[in-house]
Amino acid sequence: MPVAPTVAVMPGANKPFEVFVQDDQLCRGWAAHSVGQPGYDAAAQQMVGSTVTGAVIGALIGAAVGDHHSAGVGAAMGTVIGGSAGANQSAAIGWNAQRSYDIAYQQCMYSKGNVLPQYRYGPSTYPAPPPAPPPPQR
Repeated sequence: MPVAPTVAVMPGANKPFEVFVQDDQLCRGWAAHSVGQPGYDAAAQQMVGSTVTGAVIGALIGAAVGDHHSAGVGAAMGTVIGGSAGANQSAAIGWNAQRSYDIAYQQCMYSKGNVLPQYRYGPSTYPAPPPAPPPPQR
């Protein structure tokens, strides 16, 4: 589960670093709250449960498919394959939680006047909209 942002944010123009650090702490708390930090125990249990369930199901299938001589080998292989599948599902749950955390963190930091750098084109700024067309003349 996320413990810190994985995105870059820079202080806004003329913002003292101390204020930026305060923004960072506030926004980390907001991001954790928005993805349900108090519910991390439930999410962590779901991740472990996915891995264990995958291993148990894999072991049962492996034992069922193997004959009486290779049931142990089938169960072992099923456990490995099932555990791997469960671990992959756990990784997906963790990735989604990190992505949600990062989005909430960026939104908070941006709302505090900080800059979200783009990976290719420099600071995230939007051009001014074009002027409105003149009203129709009669």
